[in-house]
Amino acid sequence: MPRRLGLPSVYLAAAAATAAATAVPLAMTPASGLTARPAVTEPTRPYIVVARGRAAARDLVGEVRWRVRRYYTAALPGFATYLTAAELASLRADPRVRAVEPDRQIHPMPVRRPAHPLTGPATGAGTTIYLVDSGVDTGRAEFGDRAWRAYDATGGTGRDCTGHGTQVAGRTHAAAPAAGITSIRALGCGGPGSLADVLAGLEWIRRHARGPSVAALPVDGAGSPALGQAVRSLVGAGVFVVGAADADECRIGPGGAAYTGAVPHLAAAAARLLEHTPDANPTILASQLNCAFARDAIRQNPSRALNLLMHSGGL
Repeated sequence: MPRRLGLPSVYLAAAAATAAATAVPLAMTPASGLTARPAVTEPTRPYIVVARGRAAARDLVGEVRWRVRRYYTAALPGFATYLTAAELASLRADPRVRAVEPDRQIHPMPVRRPAHPLTGPATGAGTTIYLVDSGVDTGRAEFGDRAWRAYDATGGTGRDCTGHGTQVAGRTHAAAPAAGITSIRALGCGGPGSLADVLAGLEWIRRHARGPSVAALPVDGAGSPALGQAVRSLVGAGVFVVGAADADECRIGPGGAAYTGAVPHLAAAAARLLEHTPDANPTILASQLNCAFARDAIRQNPSRALNLLMHSGGL
């Protein structure tokens, strides 16, 4: 089971409500489509189902309730479950279903240093960066009291056993030292995690994010309809989302989410801007960042640092 870890007091009041809201409703009566039965003898595979609204998701969960692993209601209306081939075909033809995709492995993306470090007096004070990764070693002296473990979708303690999340957090903290870093662990000790767990992390952020917020996702979730919808939900709620992209890329996607090969750098830049414009929505923030890739901007680059130019308002 996923674990909710030691949280700042702002999160504690909502923890019980989250558990109740995301629990699988076991007493539902099947509405139509799939036929409920107590056991399945056919082979099943893991899938993510995105419904056309919360009511549709609730009905569908009731029909496959004995195999639902996760039930999402905040970041997207849907669930993670196991399906037989016949059930998969039935769901894909169901008008209540927006998308069905395999639950797949999500890998951490390489972290590259930008060629142009952020400069200026801004520190990200008053902002929170939610990091969805392998966890963070919050005991490192460099973080002081600015980093904490909030949620572990893998069922562990939030400890970082690969070092990737701690590396991302360290570079983010170096560029925005006064921003709070909230660790959401979704990747396992073997390196990758599951799409279902990453979505659970975004679900947690959607329920708990308060104040000027940035969500950093240095993982390879490109092409997932469910992940795309969850990201749009966060953006719609006012959270600026920074996702991973190819190494030599920095772009602003529809709605204001950003994608870059330097996730820590861009997340820190967003936090620094939010320090001075805390009410800026993600679309305005994206226009202020003016993220752009300039292939020929750095002619001599022996360290192969990310060839990235970014306007951050001089902060």
